[in-house]
Amino acid sequence: MIFPRTVLLAACLASASLPAAAACGNTSATSSPAEVVQAQVDAYNAHDLAAFTACYADDARVIDLSGKRPERKGQVALKQAFTFLGQVPKGFGVDILKRVVNGPVVIDLEHVRGLPPGKHAPDSLAVYEVRDGKIATLWFPPPT
Repeated sequence: MIFPRTVLLAACLASASLPAAAACGNTSATSSPAEVVQAQVDAYNAHDLAAFTACYADDARVIDLSGKRPERKGQVALKQAFTFLGQVPKGFGVDILKRVVNGPVVIDLEHVRGLPPGKHAPDSLAVYEVRDGKIATLWFPPPT
């Protein structure tokens, strides 16, 4: 089940610089890795599955480095894994606490917001590799 994984790992990030409907539709192969990741965050926080998955390469991989969740590979797997976005409360999303960019790699420290009362998720890291204007790989290191 992906929702708890996302809650615990904060699968994606926050902000509001682009309208969700545009998100990765406004990025291209020449977009910076930070722009691509931010567009993905905006789509995630808007619960826009189509815009969210458009930020990923056709053969993208999402890897939980704790080994507790199977690797997701490709658009179909991403769409299945993130279908919960259409069912979460409006306030659910992630905020970026810190971002580091080094070449094609973007590392975000994320905080989940909008969880039900009594639920808590630790802040966590998401490590993105962006190639040709799309997220090629996303790693979630285990939380401490």
